[in-house]
Amino acid sequence: MLERRGAEGLCLAIDVRVDETGVPRVRTRGWVKEHALSLWDLLPQFTGEGLAHVLCTDIELDGALGGPNLALYREAVTAFPGIQWQASGGVRDAADLHRLSEVGVAAAISGKALLEGRMQPEELRPFLPAA
Repeated sequence: MLERRGAEGLCLAIDVRVDETGVPRVRTRGWVKEHALSLWDLLPQFTGEGLAHVLCTDIELDGALGGPNLALYREAVTAFPGIQWQASGGVRDAADLHRLSEVGVAAAISGKALLEGRMQPEELRPFLPAA
């Protein structure tokens, strides 16, 4: 698909759950099936093909409004600097968006925070340059 669509036409979405040793393990089938494969094991299979965008959801934080897993995304950006990372899970306010930006994340999902009115349009302007 990367060859057909190109790096800018595809985003790989990966759901993970950080295990007791701190390793982000891939989850599938609606988060029910945990794999021995870690995020760090999976990505090299795609980076050689030109992968440029990854949406990574920390499922333990999804919808919890407890703050994003900054350590996970910091490690992801450091380990795979050629990927534009999109963070999902835990975003509670615009301050979290700033923290993710400082870590090097390119974008973030902030669905519940937006639905609950935890972010005002003026707070989002720095993240929406075309708006």
